[in-house]
Amino acid sequence: MGGDEFTVVAQGDDYDDLAELIQRIKDHNMEAKRAGGIVIACGMSRYENDASVAPVYERADREMYENKSSLKAR
Repeated sequence: MGGDEFTVVAQGDDYDDLAELIQRIKDHNMEAKRAGGIVIACGMSRYENDASVAPVYERADREMYENKSSLKAR
């Protein structure tokens, strides 16, 4: 969305498998932290009968910043 941030809209099988996809990123981050590699902060949110896409984005953005803080603290 800005700087080094981007948004992914998942649908179909990817939407159904979001938990697995997020876990793969977490696994990557664990290995990258151990090996001195690049980590990927991420946040995810699902549509919950929101009036617009803005609340979905805001929840995901908030989660991403929480994840980023957690990765830096380790």
